[in-house]
Amino acid sequence: MFIFRTLFLLIFVMASTAFTEDAWLMASPAGNGNSEEIVVAPPEGFDLLKLEKTESLAKLCEQDLTCETIFMKVNRTDRRRISAGKSILLPVDTEKASEYVPVPQQLSDNRGEREVRVFLDEQYFGAYENGSLLFWGPISSGTKSHPTWPGEFFVNYKQRHKRSIKYNNAPMPYSINYDGPYFIHQQSLPGHPASHGCIRLLEDDAKRLFSWVKTGDAVTVL
Repeated sequence: MFIFRTLFLLIFVMASTAFTEDAWLMASPAGNGNSEEIVVAPPEGFDLLKLEKTESLAKLCEQDLTCETIFMKVNRTDRRRISAGKSILLPVDTEKASEYVPVPQQLSDNRGEREVRVFLDEQYFGAYENGSLLFWGPISSGTKSHPTWPGEFFVNYKQRHKRSIKYNNAPMPYSINYDGPYFIHQQSLPGHPASHGCIRLLEDDAKRLFSWVKTGDAVTVL
């Protein structure tokens, strides 16, 4: 069944006249980085590369800040060095690459005026107003041993300067509590699920989401 679904998806992508976000999501599945990759064509404005040696983000983007910003968002990573052997999307045309959107731009099942929707398989989030995408970004969710649970939640409270009670007083800036001990907050992004159940964001995304979201807003984790 798995083989059949994989072949079907590959045939669908190759037959399409326009590339969709699904192709890159197949090429870079969410997980711990050990999943076998299915290599397909990259989105418009990108090259899909497999690094032969560990590289810095500044070197990959030739110190182009726009390229670096797009790179971090699309590859779900922060400014750490990118490991050898990793497949990455490299922006080669920043104008076209900036148009890439890996999450739905419209929701048919939105849950109110404002909603944060988290897509665990793809490792992205979207901030929606009345079902329309306002902005999006990458995440790092919980590992298999410390999963991020799916479900429908609401923002309980926000805390700008929070530290973890359970994990050695670790900083959790721009924290948004949505379910018991689980928060959306700024923390490191390695390109795959790595948290203890919280939803990590890049700093710029965490600041923007913290300012935008209000207590009582919907949070949907899929």
